[in-house]
Amino acid sequence: MKGKKKIASILACAMLLSAAPVEAMAYTVPDTVRVGLESVCKNVASASIGVWELQIGMQKGDGFQRGGVITSSGLFTARPAVGDYIAVDKTMDCADALDMANDMKKSGLDTYAAYLSGGDWTVYVKDASVSAVEAAADENASRASFEGVAITGGEAPVLVPENAVMMGGNVADTFKLNSMPYRGMLTFSVNGSSMTGVNIIGLEEYLYGVVPSEMPKSYDAEALKAQAVAARTYAMTKLGAHTGSGYQLCDTTACQVYKGYSNEADATTAAVDATAGEVACYNGSPIEAVFSASTGGYTESSENVWNTAVPYLRAVPEPGEYGDNSWTKTLTLDELTALLQAKGENIGTAKDIVITKFSTGGRVQALQIVGTSGTKTLTKEAIRTYFSSACGTLPSKMFTINGKGGTSTSAKGGLLSAVARQGIVAKTEGALSYLNGKKLSVDVDAAQPAQNTDNEAYTVYNVSISTVANGKFVFSGSGSGHGVGLSQKGAQGMAQMGYDYKEILCHYYTGITIEG
Repeated sequence: MKGKKKIASILACAMLLSAAPVEAMAYTVPDTVRVGLESVCKNVASASIGVWELQIGMQKGDGFQRGGVITSSGLFTARPAVGDYIAVDKTMDCADALDMANDMKKSGLDTYAAYLSGGDWTVYVKDASVSAVEAAADENASRASFEGVAITGGEAPVLVPENAVMMGGNVADTFKLNSMPYRGMLTFSVNGSSMTGVNIIGLEEYLYGVVPSEMPKSYDAEALKAQAVAARTYAMTKLGAHTGSGYQLCDTTACQVYKGYSNEADATTAAVDATAGEVACYNGSPIEAVFSASTGGYTESSENVWNTAVPYLRAVPEPGEYGDNSWTKTLTLDELTALLQAKGENIGTAKDIVITKFSTGGRVQALQIVGTSGTKTLTKEAIRTYFSSACGTLPSKMFTINGKGGTSTSAKGGLLSAVARQGIVAKTEGALSYLNGKKLSVDVDAAQPAQNTDNEAYTVYNVSISTVANGKFVFSGSGSGHGVGLSQKGAQGMAQMGYDYKEILCHYYTGITIEG
């Protein structure tokens, strides 16, 4: 184990942890969440449900109340079903509804066993008259409207209303939706002729599928625990993200990547279980626990990526990121000119890219594209994304261009270094990764503080650094993502140094407490 070196923010967090009250919390950790399975079943006309036994019922509290069971020797198929039907005016159980639907079908009717609620079922008929249904059923019938899904592939076609849920009868009560296995309950959010699959699942079981989808399961236990707490906390702040779509969260990077049961792993499940119910809080409320793969040596303050300065999302140095996180992208002047024209920028032929601002740690905060008849300024995430159609999105804003943005000097074992006040090169310690083995410095006269911050070690500098060389721009960088909050490779590096998950979290999220 590498030598463990405490840093001030961690010590401060440890004091906060010991002083945090255990009682009254200003939030509630949900037992279950509704996850839109957008990556496998979004706005589709049909979907396969791979399970031999499909339980149909209602969600009762956080549990499942079974109303009936249908079976299949192959796959079930679900399709949106919206419209008017003729309903038999008699309730019965599931088995009787299936039998009646099959008997009435012999009269040439398009029949469905229809789930109502609780244990109640009946039979619905499509495109028929009331009198024809009454004659076939020998029961009274009436018109009814329906919105939900039609399930085929079993003993008889079945209608399941949108407010009902389904569960599998496989191992761990899992079901497969379009070949992807999931725990918990299944329903569909129907919108006319299309539908989206929704997984209703316990929050902790949801995290079983999230943590290994967001962080390598081979990482050390303390890094995985830090990710588990961050993922749980982040989910709590995103619960309103998709309410207009019939679910709370989605399974993509718009919320958090969730790959269900098949992606679960013992190490990540253990990390979730070990931190069960724990939430990262600032002033008693769950934080928006954003994270990225790698910061490249120094995290980013929120206002330099988005618009708001968040007190717990402050730029801090990395004690040491895991692995080689360097990257290179190349852009020619001709490619840049073509890009400007395609984007409708009226600044003429491209001549140069000038770095005009960067911050402690070397992260570029502003670029100016210089043309023959004007300039175009890039800030925030536009710095990463503007060149995407020409050379690909820049993985991070931590880069030099043609070796500029600072003077490269040897820094064996060093981290991408800070450009500090009066041109002094400041290094963070315990580095595991760095930018091509080099550190950044800058001429004393070139760097002037442009922005005061609440962190004395962090400053944004005004500079003017021309970068063009031989008609091209070589971006040499480190890190991946926006750089705000938890660095996943940084968490692994800290875990390897001996820090525990609470110390890791308190380093990346300023002034927080871990509650629960």
